[in-house]
Amino acid sequence: MPEVDSLAELNELVDQWDLHKGRHRIGSRPRPRPRPRTIDEYFLTEGPLLMPLPEEPFETGRLFTPRVDRYSQIAVRTNRYSVPIRLIGKRVRVVLHASHLVVYDGNMEVARHEHGACRPDMRGRPGWYRFWAPTSGPEAEGVDHRPRPVQLPRDPQLFQ
Repeated sequence: MPEVDSLAELNELVDQWDLHKGRHRIGSRPRPRPRPRTIDEYFLTEGPLLMPLPEEPFETGRLFTPRVDRYSQIAVRTNRYSVPIRLIGKRVRVVLHASHLVVYDGNMEVARHEHGACRPDMRGRPGWYRFWAPTSGPEAEGVDHRPRPVQLPRDPQLFQ
């Protein structure tokens, strides 16, 4: 198994292997017949017979439509991912790819996360939770929970 740091690096290695594999001969016939052809020779013969690729790109990701919970998170398979707080209570569209997922609100991309495929995981952006204070538990000790005017954060990334 090759040692790589990312899926993109592994895909690059596979592309290089494919280029070298073109010289590989397919089949082993006894000598009276013509020698076996290489993969590149087969492609030269069959390439003109292939249909062209479609104009529009083909979506290979799996589609989910989870609802954003009160903690500004969505659950996709066994993992949880954060989204902007303005989406709490709404359904969002999630396209899950092999290495990452993309979250859309309507047609606008609102979040992109690396996909935690191995085990249950939580991925998020701490900035989306910056002005939330815990209301219970040990973290809430000493926090003043009296009603007060809400000051919205100035980080424009929170509302993208």
